[in-house]
Amino acid sequence: MKYLIRFFSLAFLALMTATATAQEDVPEYTVQIGNFVNPKPSDFTQLQSLGFVYATKRPSNYTDVFIGGYGSEAEAAKVVETLKSRGYDNAFVSRLNIEGGQSVTIIQLITKRAGDKINWEELTQAGPLHVLLNGNQVKIVTGIFPDIATAKAQLGRIQQLGYKDAFVKNVNNALLHAVTEFETGGAAKKPLIPLDFTEKPEETQPLADARKADTPVGYEDVTIIAPSKTGDELTAKGVEIVAAKAAPAPAKTIAAEPASVISFSPNIPNIRAGVKRTSAIELQKVLKSEGVYKGSLDGFYGKGTKTAFEQAYNDNRQIQKYRILAKYATQPSNDAARGTVQYFINTLWDDPKTALDGLETSKAPIAKAYRAYFLFVRDGASRDVNTLMNDALKTVFSSKKSSIANFDPNATYAYYDISQLLQHLSYVHQASSEKPAAPCWLFRKHPGPALQAFASASNSGELKLQNCGGFWEWEEVKVLSVMAHDLCAQGQCSEAKAADAQQELARLYLAPKALSDDERKALEAWNANVWKGIDAWSSRDPMLTEVATALKISYFQTEVLFEDFFMDEGFNEREAKALGLAALKALVGNHLDRFI
Repeated sequence: MKYLIRFFSLAFLALMTATATAQEDVPEYTVQIGNFVNPKPSDFTQLQSLGFVYATKRPSNYTDVFIGGYGSEAEAAKVVETLKSRGYDNAFVSRLNIEGGQSVTIIQLITKRAGDKINWEELTQAGPLHVLLNGNQVKIVTGIFPDIATAKAQLGRIQQLGYKDAFVKNVNNALLHAVTEFETGGAAKKPLIPLDFTEKPEETQPLADARKADTPVGYEDVTIIAPSKTGDELTAKGVEIVAAKAAPAPAKTIAAEPASVISFSPNIPNIRAGVKRTSAIELQKVLKSEGVYKGSLDGFYGKGTKTAFEQAYNDNRQIQKYRILAKYATQPSNDAARGTVQYFINTLWDDPKTALDGLETSKAPIAKAYRAYFLFVRDGASRDVNTLMNDALKTVFSSKKSSIANFDPNATYAYYDISQLLQHLSYVHQASSEKPAAPCWLFRKHPGPALQAFASASNSGELKLQNCGGFWEWEEVKVLSVMAHDLCAQGQCSEAKAADAQQELARLYLAPKALSDDERKALEAWNANVWKGIDAWSSRDPMLTEVATALKISYFQTEVLFEDFFMDEGFNEREAKALGLAALKALVGNHLDRFI
């Protein structure tokens, strides 16, 4: 009888456990509100009652905006209906890739409700922030930590910051969303916090190796948002990829290259018809002189200007010649000599074993930094990652004083977040005597964190970026380039200047920054002097006039496109005009210097 009672007791417990599990809905569904140009949290204030609004920046000019987690598709579908009734016609349900995620260790700081005021600036003192969303509930957490012991070692410090109820827990990293400037509304970021590893319990090497095998890759590399009712899959960045899942690689093996999440083949920007600009007036002038533009010289790029340009672009014999040449022209190359540190950085994901072997033999600090990066992406946070990156920082700054604010190269740092690691990787780049260029694949794999980490350094001129396509994917840019190159007599163009110019063009595409008044005036003077010289040169012969006309059509059309590109990036009309001239000078200035 007692065995029968025990049997029913066990059966009852199993039933209760199953029931409890079934009732605990995992917030694996989210809703994409739509994609927007430069959205702000205040744009979605009226939606706070529906859930927490967050965003993921796309590599193009758009940002995907989401709301929620929700425990069921039906719950998320109701939110979609509400959004559509409020004018968000493109809203749809998405499902987070719970199966592709892994259990990670975090510290939960506080729980808020959607719409509550959150002091993000204070919270950042605890470390890198993520949110775990379930309906109106917003759990704010910090991490990710490599194991529970490490998290517990940091728990006391975090509780001393005022988060008395903070606790350690494990969650599926596919459910986490990194807190960015969108969520914080631009709240100031605190400096990275040096951590002392002496707080971490000692462990034997075999145990460390065993943990490494279980340490998940960063949440950013496994979270997949899959729209319901389709077979397409999107990364957490909202960009379509080919791979069905991103799974962690087995320990002690070389992982295959993760699917790219950024494309450097942007669409030509839509030209704003309502913006009056000098570039459009100049284009209208030359199109009118060719007899294809019949409107007034008003500076607005309307339908008449567009039609006239297309006619000239398709009919002008000089332009037709250069359109053909542009198809075969050599574009800027990122090739590096075999065996150099730059070569191993470039090929890190194409041939990991060879690249890692090469980096390991190098004494350059940047080589250690990229080994640390690769280990972090492949195996997750670990002591090896921390040791390599800290050694790289200390070595590279041993003979060079750091001018970076709120950064101590002699401190010991622990790396639990890809953003923090990439930030320090950019510091090593800036201080490296080898001056390696940041590779294009870095921005394809981690578009948001990489751009954030490398943008300010590239703007200061202390860091080189590879030419990753971008503007070079536009036919107008290719045509203008070969046209200008043809005007540069042999031996007159400096290769050194050309290399610097291409670096500037890459920076303007990846990380543009508004120019000062002095820089703007200097560019306007350069532009005026170039055309003064070209007009004087072309007046000598009808054939030269024909060439100059084709150049003007191509130049001013490209200037218009550059301006709209920068306006799409959030710059105002005046700033975009200056940046457009800067891009033109980087593209053709080396070839047209002879006319000044």
